[in-house]
Amino acid sequence: MNKAFVINLESQEKLFTAVQQAMLPYGLECERFVVTPDEHKQIGCTMSHLDLITQAKEKAWPYLIVLEDDCDVREAMQTWPAVFEYLLKEKNRWDIFLGGAMYVHPKTLRLNFKSQQSIEVEIIECLHAVAAHFIIYNQTSYDRLLQWYDLPGPLEKRPNIDNLYDKFQLKTWVTSPFLAWQKPRPGNDLTEPLQEAEDRLQYFTQSLRSCLKYRLFSRWLKAIQ
Repeated sequence: MNKAFVINLESQEKLFTAVQQAMLPYGLECERFVVTPDEHKQIGCTMSHLDLITQAKEKAWPYLIVLEDDCDVREAMQTWPAVFEYLLKEKNRWDIFLGGAMYVHPKTLRLNFKSQQSIEVEIIECLHAVAAHFIIYNQTSYDRLLQWYDLPGPLEKRPNIDNLYDKFQLKTWVTSPFLAWQKPRPGNDLTEPLQEAEDRLQYFTQSLRSCLKYRLFSRWLKAIQ
């Protein structure tokens, strides 16, 4: 099921169409998931994600791809087929995958991933990362995320979708560079934290790759000596 559900307000169909057209070249089919405005925007967004997760659980989908209608494709999206194939192959090692993220704290580089494209992309497990504009929920995450409904207190006081990754201890993977960013909107431009996150991941991968090369060189040098 190489299909994504796009969360979209009923009055903003043009935004859905733009995302749909942007994803077509990469073979990702988009289906519109119409939502109504909510007075508590973040909670309304969270409940939209959880509604889709509930549906995915009921239908026993092995994974669920969700896009928000401000998702903006990046050049690295060209590697999507390879990334998606790898995620399916390693489905027991991750709970959620983010095509782009903010406030990242990288943990582990997936050394066995090769994109085989002109654009080099790495896949990294993070201790912390947030974003919901391009996300894949593995089946392993459904029950934990749906615990949100059992949390105490009024809905508007509960954590939003971004804060549930840590709360429910979900293993989070991201790409470097990102497949997609959140498109800037008036009063909501997250370009700077997204760029900072991408730079941090790039530094992490380059540093780790350099260390690995040095170790391999040292082993080779010892062997020939």
